[in-house]
Amino acid sequence: MKVCHINNLYPPYAVGGAERFVEETVKDGDVVITTRPWKGWGSWRPEKSVEDGVVIYRFWTPNVFSYTNLSQHGFLAKLLWHKIDIWNWWSGRIVRSILLQEKPDIVNTHNLMGIGFSIPKVIQKLGIKHVHTLHDVQLVEPSGVLPWNHEEDSFVQKAYSWIMKRRFCRPDEVVSLSKFLMEFYRKRRFFQHSEWVIRQLGNLAIRDAKKRITQLPNYQITKFLFVGSLATHKGLEVLMHAWEKLPKDFSVELHIVGDGVLRQEVEQWATNDRRVTAHGRLEREQVEQMYETCDVLVFPSVCIENRPTVILEALQHGLSIIASDTGGVRELLGGKINARLVKPGDVEELVKGMLALINADAVGV
Repeated sequence: MKVCHINNLYPPYAVGGAERFVEETVKDGDVVITTRPWKGWGSWRPEKSVEDGVVIYRFWTPNVFSYTNLSQHGFLAKLLWHKIDIWNWWSGRIVRSILLQEKPDIVNTHNLMGIGFSIPKVIQKLGIKHVHTLHDVQLVEPSGVLPWNHEEDSFVQKAYSWIMKRRFCRPDEVVSLSKFLMEFYRKRRFFQHSEWVIRQLGNLAIRDAKKRITQLPNYQITKFLFVGSLATHKGLEVLMHAWEKLPKDFSVELHIVGDGVLRQEVEQWATNDRRVTAHGRLEREQVEQMYETCDVLVFPSVCIENRPTVILEALQHGLSIIASDTGGVRELLGGKINARLVKPGDVEELVKGMLALINADAVGV
């Protein structure tokens, strides 16, 4: 069965967990349709390549600027960009031509912001089975970011949701990676005529938490790791405040991996604490190495999360986890002995969680 995956970003232009999920989902013989940066006149023409048995089409989505540059513009420019993105018929025509050429049995759409919300209607008109996979709250809040304790949608969010419901037509199947996200959208009456599917972890290999004291008797440093966007909604400021409350004589290290609007602030902060290293954005192989060398993943997010890829990856590498109890995180970590949930934004709870996981030899207990 030939499956075509459509997502706004894909390696080498990936920036988050959704792209990582799509990359790991595609199989030999599948097709991927995604975007690429502006490279001069004609960038809208699809560029076809075959990578590891996967046929990939990349094109620049006709708009006032690329999706990856959205955060760099002001309110009015963003408003114009979103208006074009919602009704981008040109992008729809490009995708239609690719689908007619490839003739897939199923089209699996993911995050469509930046590649165009005219695509669901194109799929419906072609009569191809449409499966949509939900990754975040982007169909209610365009930024994809809502505070962890969000309850009531604003007028603008309700209006945007109304538009999104109609732009998506009726997918045959909607896949959610957590029960939380499914209920989030069902509460708002999304996809009422679609079949819902919860995609569980399956056969994900999760290693036991590392027991470094047993394996390395002289090991004395507990290494904490943050991987993700360097942004306020990911809890960077909460983490920095909590870290400063740890006694200076504790044998601990904090490694911060990622890029974002707070990068300069984080790097400056790290220069004043020899225990902290800001690595910036790393290649996949380097991130894997960080998982192997660190002991505890810190996930201090203060926004609604679905099923964070970084937590899954940390579990696969046997790290202990300290994570904010937000969105689908509890669903993911519930019952795991090497995981601690803390209230989002609570510095003191985060400090207690870190203290509980610090190597007893390092703290002199």
